[in-house]
Parts: sequence; C-alpha cells; structure tokens
Amino acid sequence: MSNMFTSKNPAGVAVAQTSAIFGVLAMGAVNAHMSGLAAARAARESTNSHVLRHQLGQAINYAESIMQVAEGQAAEIERLKAENARLRTAARTSYESARRLAQRAA
Repeated sequence: MSNMFTSKNPAGVAVAQTSAIFGVLAMGAVNAHMSGLAAARAARESTNSHVLRHQLGQAINYAESIMQVAEGQAAEIERLKAENARLRTAARTSYESARRLAQRAA
C-alpha cells in the first residue's frame, strides 16, 4: 500500500487505509460477538442438560417408589389369595359337615 504523503491521491489512500483498519476492527467485533453467542448457547445447553438430569433423577426416584408400592400390593394380593383359598376350604368342610349332620338327623 502506498504512503498517503507520497501518493498522487492522498485522500484515496487515506480512505483505503481507514477502510482496511475499520474492516479488520469490524471483523474482530463480529468474531467476538459470534464467540459470545456460542458461549451463551453452550451455557444454556449445559443448564438445560443439568435441569434434564435432575428431572430424570426425580422421575427415577418416583418410579422406584411406585415400584415398591406395586411390590407391596402384589404381596398383599398373594396373601389374600392364600387366605381366600383357606376360607373356601374351611367353608366347604363346614358345609359338608353340616350336610352329613343333616342327613343323620333325617
């Protein structure tokens, strides 16, 4: 680039040099702005990741507590089935005994 003091067009040289300087400065500002946006996006994604990880942990804990309740209910159902079978047997025995007594009395 020529020197504006020795050039035949010093204004043109000054404009060209000033334009080049401002172009470099503008490019640096745009790069800094884009880097800032990328950093903000990364921070937002990191925050969202932490929030989702926390929500996933809560969902897992809730599912485990529901599973424990379901296991307890399944055990209670099995206990009630066994009790029902015992009562059916007792009722059948009592009915048959009462029927035999009724046949003897008749």
